[in-house]
Amino acid sequence: MNSYKQSLYSALIRVMANLLMVGAVFLAMYQAARGASSEITFCLWFFGITVPLWASAFYLNRVIKRRFPAEQESLIDLPRQGRCLVRWRVLEASGRPGLLSR
Repeated sequence: MNSYKQSLYSALIRVMANLLMVGAVFLAMYQAARGASSEITFCLWFFGITVPLWASAFYLNRVIKRRFPAEQESLIDLPRQGRCLVRWRVLEASGRPGLLSR
């Protein structure tokens, strides 16, 4: 269930960020049409909105991954690093069940 929630919330964050990007383009074009130096005005408005927007989107994705870890991921307490999100993967199956391998 956590994998579903994680992918759903990440997709919603990406969709909202892209919609806000379209709004940023329109707002920057509008402000550029009003000003004298349109290229500089467009760049200031566009990058002034999009850089914090995508930084916050990446941050929210990290929060979502920590809050709803996938089934192959878990939070563990490491001695020097504290709580960390680690990804678990089984590389190969053990021998026959019930027997110890050498």
